[in-house]
Amino acid sequence: MKPIVSFMLLITAALFLSSCGLAEGPRQKLTVSVFNFNEGLRWGRYNDVMPVVDKAALEHFTKMHQGWGESLLISDAEVVQTIYDDKAHKAVVTLKFTWYRKSEMVVNTTLTNQHWEYRDSGWVMMAEEFLSGTPF
Repeated sequence: MKPIVSFMLLITAALFLSSCGLAEGPRQKLTVSVFNFNEGLRWGRYNDVMPVVDKAALEHFTKMHQGWGESLLISDAEVVQTIYDDKAHKAVVTLKFTWYRKSEMVVNTTLTNQHWEYRDSGWVMMAEEFLSGTPF
């Protein structure tokens, strides 16, 4: 019985180690980047968020998210859909934000598209656009 247990542990370790290598591809990095970015937005960690925003989109992005973490609180940020272009290493991520203003205490939902581009082994948020729901 001991050799079987050792063999199973060896197989489990090999599978675990091989799956760790898979997390290094652009698609997997996108998933992590989008999650970290939007969690940073949700909790007002702008020091983590702003370096990921493309410089050309920074002014629009800052206006769109004015008051987040102060007067506007995010209850939830959910990825609804990701459209990934393998050849161009670009992606459009649709997000559903559930949020409220402290002054109103009315729950709102907003759908946005975030446009991402893979550059120098990292993802950059190139633009964000309002799709539907209540504008922020």
